[in-house]
Amino acid sequence: MNEKDLIQAAESGDVSAMKTLANFYTQRSKGALEDKVGDVIPVQTLEEVLKVPRTKEDPELEAKAYKYYRMAAEAGDAESMTETARRIYDGIGTERNWQGEEYKIWYRRGAEAGDPKAMRVTAYISDDPEDKFKWYKLSAELDKPGLNKQDSIKQTAINYACGRGTEKDIAKAEEWLAKLDRDDENSARMEIAQITGESSWMEQAAESSPMAMVRMAEEFVLKNDFVGALKWYKKAARTKKKTGQNSWAVAAMSIIGDVFYIGENKIEQDYAEAFKWYSRAAKFGYNMAKIKMTLMIYRGLGTKQDLPQAFKNFSEIAWTRENFGHFSPFRFNSVARYYAAKMSEDGEVCREDPAETFERYKVAGGLERVVDYESVRSIPKAIYKVADAYFLGEGVRQNFVKALNFYEKTFTQGDGRTPYHREAVKKIMWMYELGEGIPQDKVKAAEWRKKLNDND
Repeated sequence: MNEKDLIQAAESGDVSAMKTLANFYTQRSKGALEDKVGDVIPVQTLEEVLKVPRTKEDPELEAKAYKYYRMAAEAGDAESMTETARRIYDGIGTERNWQGEEYKIWYRRGAEAGDPKAMRVTAYISDDPEDKFKWYKLSAELDKPGLNKQDSIKQTAINYACGRGTEKDIAKAEEWLAKLDRDDENSARMEIAQITGESSWMEQAAESSPMAMVRMAEEFVLKNDFVGALKWYKKAARTKKKTGQNSWAVAAMSIIGDVFYIGENKIEQDYAEAFKWYSRAAKFGYNMAKIKMTLMIYRGLGTKQDLPQAFKNFSEIAWTRENFGHFSPFRFNSVARYYAAKMSEDGEVCREDPAETFERYKVAGGLERVVDYESVRSIPKAIYKVADAYFLGEGVRQNFVKALNFYEKTFTQGDGRTPYHREAVKKIMWMYELGEGIPQDKVKAAEWRKKLNDND
């Protein structure tokens, strides 16, 4: 059946033709089909089609797809009701209306018509606890081959355990938890612990989940009990041998290094032990641990000082993507770049090269984008070093205007109270006071003098 025949059938009320046309226009919009009339994609592949990431959309074709999805939805097709809701929410083929009620109405209609996805979305967006529970439970009880019900089962278990939208029933909660795979079960137990404040749920999860073990350790940290915390961190770290690449286990190794490096509460400071744990975590590509291990090598703490090795490590970290970025508030690329620049400036591993040092500081300061995943943190002291290079003409052509710009940029970074922040303010003040490479301006000099005094 060609496009013309399908349109005629759809306009005559054939729901299958409506869905086939909608699917056909969706595929053409994404460039998956040639832009000509031809054989259409079978309706059975609709679900697979919708899972494909959108790489190209044609507004006119998407509008046609929306038209026929909407027609099928109004004719009572559950899947089309759900797709109509999604398109209204996302603005695909129609005007976006994610703050209105229309998409919610269509999701609810889809749920009432038995579509599993609509049931889960309706539960998620509902503000009524009993309504949430109803739809999560109904979708969890569906018996359809290949249907992924893990999230619905998980939410049903959590609601029973916490008494949300239904009476609290631990026995039923355990029945639903038993239907989950191990990771989802542990995740549910941790969520129940957070909601109820009952630590027993977290302890149950911590029997096999490294994440829960770390969370248990954190509870001891809050009590200032680092002996208890260390026990759980070590338990999490040991799971690395059993579970393979587990980021929580690796993070635990690094945190153990922190505890020994600082010497918390009844744990004595032990640089050698800290270095051992940082090294273990570093082997798995954890830059947070590798940078700390390398700083110890650089300073000779807990291990023999080895400047060539430190420089090599800093240089490697400088261009390495963080494998465990979700544990870090920032990547450590720039920190490594700063120390590589400092070692270059100090001539600690090679002949001093001002031009190379300048380039290293510029990158460490976040002043030049060098890779597509650039560090989210710049090093203010590196920016100060760049300003100094322009001021003195070391490694770069002397430029007082750029020096002033980067001294000012240094001031705006960080807390403004470190020695190099103060030095940057002093240099700005004297440049204006004396007219050093820039027009003399006593008023601005006074303004910067005040900033200096305000930060004392």
